[in-house]
Amino acid sequence: MTETVAANVTMMLLSASLGINIVFWCIVGVIRFLSEIGSNPKIGGLPMIGIADVAVVIPAHNEEIALPRCIWALTAIIPASQIYVASDGSRDGTVAIARANGCRALDIQPNGGKAKAIDEAIRHYRLCDRYKAVLIQDADSEIDRHYFEHALPLFNDPNVAAVAGHVLSRWRGRSWLSMDMLYTAYRTRLYRVLQTAFQYGQSWKWTNVSYIAPGFASIYRTSVLRQIDITAPGLVIEDFNMTFEVQHKGLGRVAYSPKARCSSEDPFNLRDYRKQVQRWYLGFWQTVQRHGIWPSRFWLSLGGLLAELLVISVFALALPFAAILYLATGFEVPAVSLGELAVRPVSPLGLLVLFLVVDYVLTFVVAVIECRPSLLLYGLAFPILRLLDAALFLRALFKSFSVKSDGRWISPERYAAIVPTGGKT
Repeated sequence: MTETVAANVTMMLLSASLGINIVFWCIVGVIRFLSEIGSNPKIGGLPMIGIADVAVVIPAHNEEIALPRCIWALTAIIPASQIYVASDGSRDGTVAIARANGCRALDIQPNGGKAKAIDEAIRHYRLCDRYKAVLIQDADSEIDRHYFEHALPLFNDPNVAAVAGHVLSRWRGRSWLSMDMLYTAYRTRLYRVLQTAFQYGQSWKWTNVSYIAPGFASIYRTSVLRQIDITAPGLVIEDFNMTFEVQHKGLGRVAYSPKARCSSEDPFNLRDYRKQVQRWYLGFWQTVQRHGIWPSRFWLSLGGLLAELLVISVFALALPFAAILYLATGFEVPAVSLGELAVRPVSPLGLLVLFLVVDYVLTFVVAVIECRPSLLLYGLAFPILRLLDAALFLRALFKSFSVKSDGRWISPERYAAIVPTGGKT
């Protein structure tokens, strides 16, 4: 293989492994960072929304294990009287725990789905009339003590409709490697890449093309919530649709601060991981189909991302089979050399090795940034999960044409919540 062909193949593989979109949005993110050095979000705009102006809605379905720690973290920064638990058909102690901790709890029977639970709590307690903003938070999330300090000042910009939180994977104390922590390690890398490379640049005021304000911990201005169809029919999840509603209806900007943090518990077995990822991807494709295409900067960005994700998913799934075929038959993949305008054979095995190297280099970078050496060992298994993600992404696309959902869900297995001393239980 000539040097020119090798260079072209390397660029092709880098694009397929990391994505052109990542490179572009990283550049935008750097420009945003440099432009905002020394800026103060507390200056100018509307009067700052205070903690007394915020209601918290926690949709929960059988969350008696995770809910105590979620409430403990919240009550350290906001009064329990401003926390509203929407128990969606729970059969355990979810409602009792919420009320014992001073929170309001709406016992919805039978369950109608997460989106309907959120909407019913907002309507039942008249939250849009009584508050200026609503934080929607998952029951397994643990909010950072400084979340509001970094999130609320962003609403000083009257164009900000919502603030997306920064998600962190919750690491449990382990002195050894374990299979249950593999998914947390993988999500740690994934979240770091997605939020650093995409969310930060896409949420800049000059771009405003964010496609997701994650439901684990994001705040909406109540004047905007009134105009969002939270319970849109046929969707398995609500957060993609709520963000698309903001973008499609031109309700404002989805802001984001990497300092507005909240940790979330990731699945710790393959069954729950697969179900959760499939639910996310299906909800994404259902939302894309519901809103359709409209002329906008948002769709220009989203369309490019969709095309790239489809190519990457097919490429990632095909590469191992091409490598096996090559070992069995010696078949090589044609590759175009742009410099010589010629077609030359490329070894699929070489492509696979380079793909794995690029993937591991990404893991190494995140391990350094996160100061987690264990990622270097867990990272050896990440390509397997990446292939699973690709398969689920494509499967969800096909399912989205025929599957209609009601939003009802079953929470994954939870680790027993350990509430620090002094917290309520």
